[in-house]
Amino acid sequence: MATFVCIHGAFQGGWVWREVAKALAALGHEALAPTLSGCGHLAHAQGPGLGLATYVRDVEQFFELEDLEEAILVGHSYSGLICAGALSAIAPRLSGLVYVDALLPKPGDSFAGMAGEPFRAMLDARVRDGWQVLPWEAPLFGVAGDARESWFLSRLFPFPLAGFTDPTPDAPPAWPAKRHYVRCAANPNPMLAANAARAEAAGFAMQAMDAGHCPQITAPVELARVLAGIAETIVAA
Repeated sequence: MATFVCIHGAFQGGWVWREVAKALAALGHEALAPTLSGCGHLAHAQGPGLGLATYVRDVEQFFELEDLEEAILVGHSYSGLICAGALSAIAPRLSGLVYVDALLPKPGDSFAGMAGEPFRAMLDARVRDGWQVLPWEAPLFGVAGDARESWFLSRLFPFPLAGFTDPTPDAPPAWPAKRHYVRCAANPNPMLAANAARAEAAGFAMQAMDAGHCPQITAPVELARVLAGIAETIVAA
């Protein structure tokens, strides 16, 4: 049995992994999905002091307080930045890493810097009260037209602007030896395509899913099967 720790992306919460966790349990695995500070059911505690460093610390403390060992860390989308920042602290507790359509930062990168000027303009247009960003529309999440689109969108909350503008650490991420990247092939976003290419160049084992950007919502059973297959290769390696 493998233990997966699944980290959600911006605007979301641990709830986003619910169906994947059920499917992994049916396959004999355990999936834990912490909710980051100020997100999901903790949105009432959100404030302008939250940013990338807070989320990195959330993950580090989760691993420590849950006494996790030999876990597989799963990052999706924005949380690729969080996972990269936490790796140096939690590396002894990991057996492997899986990125699902996630961002691979270079030292000092921010989400906004990686995404470029068109994204920055969209970001500026969605800022509220000077520190919050309103959630994207359904197509950017890859859930438009899906049966669970309304359910998904109704659970999103604003996200701190600093989460998108804070730089990652200056030191290169401590990528583990057993690292995998799952590219969501139905997602045309050029930034994610570029990150998949960066992952391949960085030695990630590559795999593709015929899904949009959020397969944990639109294809949770298929994603669980992909993760379970990766776990087998990690254990066997």
